Amino acid sequence: MTRVAMFDLDGTLVDSPRAIVEAFGVAFAAMGADPRDPADIRATIGLPLEQAFAKLLGVPQDDPRVAEGVAQYQEAFRTVILPRARSLVFPGVAEGLDELRRSGFELTVATSKFHASADALLTAAGLRDHFTVLIGADDVTYPKPHPEPGLLILERLDARPEHAVMVGDTTHDLRMAEAAGIPSVAVTYGVHQRAELEAARPTYVAETFPEVVAHIVGTLPRNTRVKDALVEAASVEDMLNDRTHHIEFNGHLTNHVKHAVVALAGLGIAPERIKAYHDNYVTLTPYGCPVEPARAPQLTIDDDNWVQLLGKRQDFAAHCEFFDRRERELGMPEMLRRYLPRLLSGWVGALQHATIHLGWALDAGNRWMAIEGIAYLAFAHVDCHPERAVTTEAYGVERPKDSLLRIARYWEDNRQELGAWVQNLVDDTTSDIHPELLRSGLQHRIARMLGEGHPKIYETPAWVTDQDTDASWDQLAYLVTLLYLAEPGDFLLLHLMTALHAMRHIADALPEEQRPEAVKCYWTGILGVLFSRGHFSLPGKLTALDSLFDTAVDDVDDPRWNREWEWLIARAAEEEEEHNPKLVYVMRAMWRNTGGRSIYRVAAGQFTATPELPATFEQPPVD
Repeated sequence: MTRVAMFDLDGTLVDSPRAIVEAFGVAFAAMGADPRDPADIRATIGLPLEQAFAKLLGVPQDDPRVAEGVAQYQEAFRTVILPRARSLVFPGVAEGLDELRRSGFELTVATSKFHASADALLTAAGLRDHFTVLIGADDVTYPKPHPEPGLLILERLDARPEHAVMVGDTTHDLRMAEAAGIPSVAVTYGVHQRAELEAARPTYVAETFPEVVAHIVGTLPRNTRVKDALVEAASVEDMLNDRTHHIEFNGHLTNHVKHAVVALAGLGIAPERIKAYHDNYVTLTPYGCPVEPARAPQLTIDDDNWVQLLGKRQDFAAHCEFFDRRERELGMPEMLRRYLPRLLSGWVGALQHATIHLGWALDAGNRWMAIEGIAYLAFAHVDCHPERAVTTEAYGVERPKDSLLRIARYWEDNRQELGAWVQNLVDDTTSDIHPELLRSGLQHRIARMLGEGHPKIYETPAWVTDQDTDASWDQLAYLVTLLYLAEPGDFLLLHLMTALHAMRHIADALPEEQRPEAVKCYWTGILGVLFSRGHFSLPGKLTALDSLFDTAVDDVDDPRWNREWEWLIARAAEEEEEHNPKLVYVMRAMWRNTGGRSIYRVAAGQFTATPELPATFEQPPVD
């Protein structure tokens, strides 16, 4: 559920009506027109400029003097209003917007200003970074009081009217909200008087901005995602917003600290302990080296060249800059819908940590972490080639675990031949794979396997495309947890579980008809990862584990199990290896979501250890 707070700009966030009257006066003087009564000018605030000038001049909107007035006003806006924008912010606005963001709201602006002018005013006032969507008069066909601006914001954020609120100081704002079916808050400190505002039937009337915030937080339905855990301390949100560290260190090792922050917050760890965990990690990671500082962008990435840079491992900061810009232009939902279809096939890159970064950011509701995640997907893209997949009906009706057991039996029957084939494939270092992945060892194995492929990887069972995607994700979660229990502590198999949690959130950001493609990419990718190891879990062991756990369910109300989860969480919080808090966080979520399936509680206790770095790390990083 996405909760949206929409705000008017002039007279609601910024006390600009006085300056607007002055700017109108400058415009009329420049036109050689007689000055207008300030009260008449104030009465037009909230209307698009063309309507305001037409009304004040007493001419049609297509009269040339209207266009001249708009141009003169915009020049006066730059010279009169922008220089003192920070001093015009109403009391409590900056603090209130911070509180709403920490409470998990998407903050947006619907204004009668042109988009560029509104963007400039918010930036000059120091408020722009609070807002994910900005809709100006020139972004819509019908501006306020027509419902289009509010409906467009809801569309961009994939939100429902009852989960939103519009805050404004004029009847234009309130009528827009009413027409869009959105609750509204009228503020009395702006342009229109209380009696006029009440005549437009707002849901609530507030005297101050802090009162607005208290009403919104107290009345809109709560968002029950992990975001609520992050609300407990601004410092936790600040850690996710941090931009001072690079996404990787020592070459290609991924900076995981934000994943740990999300997991620990979701597990209910005290904010001060999360901060200590974060600071210890960036000072000295479990690999014995620190996180590296952020790098300045060197390239300019745009819609014309971003695809050519996929997987080139060039200029992560420039990728962030590109997706940050596009998100501001499109909004997060539209940006994800536009770029994810091309990026999904590379979800395995960076040992799936790019996928984890994005999916867990969406879980936590953090904008900047999501920008980093999608940028990392592009930066570290390693294609699993789902286009090679061909659906087969040869095996009848299968579930994911049936498909896995079939492939496990195939490996058992052909173990020596397949193992030798994989080793020969990995030993070939002449293929076009980034040299830093060769230094990695494990990532090189996976990249070679995904590039070469195997017929069994692309022999796709019907459930991948035909089954309800929620059912597929549930069954795949059971499958990868079964794999992990067959080889407990396996670092790579643990990634498949935390990445599935991420992929599910990523798929939910796509239109429903595109979600099966995410399932196909995940299935194709995990088979590539499993084949790359040169061995496969034994089918007999998988079958035995399945017989133990297929129908095993805990009583979620039994205090024994809650006590066990408390122990697991306490252990995880003490682990320097950050994959373990992530393991417990994901397994507890699965345990709860499935009504207490025992397999997830048992798997949560199978902690992993930081792997030894291969001998190739004696060589310096390539990038």
